[in-house]
Amino acid sequence: MSVSSAIPRDAFESYDEMVDEMIVEAAREGNDAAQEYLINKYKNFVRAKARSYFLIGADREDIIQEGMIGLYKAIRDFRNDKLASFRAFAELCITR
Repeated sequence: MSVSSAIPRDAFESYDEMVDEMIVEAAREGNDAAQEYLINKYKNFVRAKARSYFLIGADREDIIQEGMIGLYKAIRDFRNDKLASFRAFAELCITR
């Protein structure tokens, strides 16, 4: 069972009104719904970034998985006191 199937759909509605930086803080405080919201919000962004990469012997899904790991690290490591937005920081983590 995935995390998203365990979290009610209406749990995400409150995040639509929030900025990403606030949602990241909630996710870092252990809010699974906030983390799942960010993962769902950025998964197409990760896929788009993965399309521009080619790795010999790797499946496209492997590259997407590496990008998703980068997204998890962005959620874990983002610091609100820096000048970069979460999206800019996430892009950096995803493409590394």
